[in-house]
Amino acid sequence: MRNSIKLKVKKMKKTILILLLLGLQFCTKQIKNKIEINNYVDDRTNSLSERYTVNTSSKLKNFANKTTVQIVILIIDSIGDNNINSFTNEISNQNGIGQKYANNGILIFLSKNDKKVRINIGSGMEWIISDNLAGTIIKEMIPFLKVGNYEKALDVALNKIIPLTESVSWNISKKQLTQITKSDLSSIFQFKGIKTSKASTEDIKYENQSNEFLIIKTNNGIKLNLLVTVHQFPSYLIEEKEEKLITARLIDLNPLTFQLLDVE
Repeated sequence: MRNSIKLKVKKMKKTILILLLLGLQFCTKQIKNKIEINNYVDDRTNSLSERYTVNTSSKLKNFANKTTVQIVILIIDSIGDNNINSFTNEISNQNGIGQKYANNGILIFLSKNDKKVRINIGSGMEWIISDNLAGTIIKEMIPFLKVGNYEKALDVALNKIIPLTESVSWNISKKQLTQITKSDLSSIFQFKGIKTSKASTEDIKYENQSNEFLIIKTNNGIKLNLLVTVHQFPSYLIEEKEEKLITARLIDLNPLTFQLLDVE
């Protein structure tokens, strides 16, 4: 695990946005400079005590070393005229938060003067933290943010997020698909394959699950179902002619079914 926040993971998906408009004048200056996050807690507004910043950064670093899950906190004064969705996605892409292939990073973002909060979730993490759940977490943060207790608000979020993210393994199994057994359920696998078709389902087992899934044929002839999230990214990268490296979590043996985490 790297000590720096600047990693190689590529994708962070949109999750949820709550705007808290409390009468402050909106800053109209466009922010264009790249933001390089230098620690697990990057507070550019002096809203957090030094003790909290140091202790929480250490806690999140140790958690990342243990699980590969990176949870990063960034607080800035304002996003200016930027759209918060594209702004936080760009920050996440610039810094690469999480493990490559698993895409299991989380950015907790606060724009202080704009009264905006966003939890930005990696595409592989969307099966663990849904849009609705992220919204619920933010709602629980709001009472503390309104009174300026940023530390308590962040602790509320972390106390919800950390147990969820460590509830599953993020290690990529070395087993071949022909070797998997019931004991491998919830494990992550990598395989090369192409899309043969799509299918619809009304059996929605996961809150962020799309009602359409992909049918994949692997390079050794195995056919499997590949569930995608409602956002369907990065499923658009899987083609019918070109073989792709797919990273996915095993969730069922009959029929063989995975949750898509990443495509390369």
